[in-house]
Amino acid sequence: MQEFYKIVQSATKEQRKNLAELTESAFGDAPDILCNHVRYLRAGSIGQLFWNDSWKQVVTDVADRISIDWATTFSGRQWRDLETQEIETAVVTKLFQNMLEQLSPEQRQKLVIEMKRDSSDPALESLLLSGSVMTIAKMSGFGVYLLASTVLGGLTNGLGITLPFAIYMGMSQGIALILGPVGWAALAGGILFTLNQPNWNRLTLAVVYVSMLRNQEEFIVTTY
Repeated sequence: MQEFYKIVQSATKEQRKNLAELTESAFGDAPDILCNHVRYLRAGSIGQLFWNDSWKQVVTDVADRISIDWATTFSGRQWRDLETQEIETAVVTKLFQNMLEQLSPEQRQKLVIEMKRDSSDPALESLLLSGSVMTIAKMSGFGVYLLASTVLGGLTNGLGITLPFAIYMGMSQGIALILGPVGWAALAGGILFTLNQPNWNRLTLAVVYVSMLRNQEEFIVTTY
C-alpha cells in the first residue's frame, strides 16, 4: 500500500477528510489510518491482519468487479506491464460509459456539452461519445479529471453521500443540474447494481477519488 500512502500523504487535510468520508473511515483521515481502512474494506476485520497486497491490486480488483475488458482496453498488454494509474483511468472511464448508457440520447448530449465547457480539447466530444473505454483512456490528465469528478458526483449522490461542492472542481454547475438529485441517484443506481457489497462500493469511490487526486495538478494548471 506504499503507493496509496504516498498519494494520501501528499494530499491536503481537506482531501484526506473527503476520502475518509467517501470510504466511511471512522477512525480519522491520517495516511496510515486510511491505508488500514482500505485493507479493512478489501479483506474484512479479520482478513486485514493478513492482507498485504498493493494499491495496484486493490484497483485491479475493483476493475474486475466492474467487468473491465482487459484484453481490449489495454491492447493485450499484461497486468504486470501496466501502471496503477492506467488501471484507475480504465475504472473511471468504464464507470463513465456505464453512466452514459443510463441516459437518453438527449441527456447524453447535454452532459457532453456541459463537460466541453470546462475543456478546450476539440476532440473531447468524440472521445466521450465513442463508446470505447480504451479510446477515452487516451485523454489528457485534465480530461480524466473531468470524468472522475463527474462519475464521483453520480456515485456519491447514489449512495447518499454529501460532500462540499468544491470537491467536484471538474464538474460544472450545469452538469450537476442536468438531471437533478433524483436523476443522479437513478444514474448511480445503474452503476452500483453490480457492486453488491458496501465494501466494493466504497473501494470504487476510493479509486475514483485517487484518480482525481493524481490528475488535479493538470486541472489546476489548465484552469488557472
